[in-house]
Amino acid sequence: MQIRGFRFTTAGRLAVGLCWLSWLVLTAQADEGAFTNRLAQAMVAGQQTNWPGVLQEMSAAEALGGTNGSRLCRVTKGYCDLMHLAGLADRQQALAELALATAQRAIQADPRSATAHLCVAVCYVKNFPYAPNARKVVWSRAIKSECETAIALDPRQDVAYYLLGRWEFGVANMNFFIKGLVRLVYGGLPAASDAEAVQDFQKAIALAPGRIIHHFELARVYAATGEPQLAREEWEICARLSPIDADDADAQAEARQHLADGARSHQ
Repeated sequence: MQIRGFRFTTAGRLAVGLCWLSWLVLTAQADEGAFTNRLAQAMVAGQQTNWPGVLQEMSAAEALGGTNGSRLCRVTKGYCDLMHLAGLADRQQALAELALATAQRAIQADPRSATAHLCVAVCYVKNFPYAPNARKVVWSRAIKSECETAIALDPRQDVAYYLLGRWEFGVANMNFFIKGLVRLVYGGLPAASDAEAVQDFQKAIALAPGRIIHHFELARVYAATGEPQLAREEWEICARLSPIDADDADAQAEARQHLADGARSHQ
């Protein structure tokens, strides 16, 4: 190969190729560093209740995420994590809406990503408190569908089983009047049962035994179905484990309260 009188030998071409590859690697590392830093700075801003700063940093992280499905999932998780710091309901709602929009972009970027489908399911749950009833019914069906899609793409998705368990338990124990109204107005929801909920939570625990939320929700089902000893055993596990995120910490606090209430009732 010759360019303007210069001849590239095989060794020369290899050197140029390696230089080009090194440049690409360094550029990618710098870009990843900038992306990670934006997410970290958003959390710092949230801890300082600097909400303009939160939105600025998260917007920059989204821009760096581009059409990278994996990064968009990380941005989605960032929005969800920030909800624990938001305090005010309107801020939580705004963050939940941003999280859902970002998760939906993640699916568009990578339709075969189990994590992206799971992110959408999680974000439907996060948005539930702020949605009208008609939308809740649509989202309820979508939660089940997105979780099942995530599991089909990756059977190791413990949080997908956890959400399916919550869906099963919630639908199975829906007030009779409300269930009839949903059937009449919206065509009803798929069948659900407490037994299926137990199986889903047990699958989640088998995949991630250290997640407090899995044990806590299984305890709730046991408590509601007349198995107080099994519920207590799960709450005791919750009390012993180390939380890995804010959801785990919240579940552990509730589990310890259940244990304390049980201890007082037996005094």
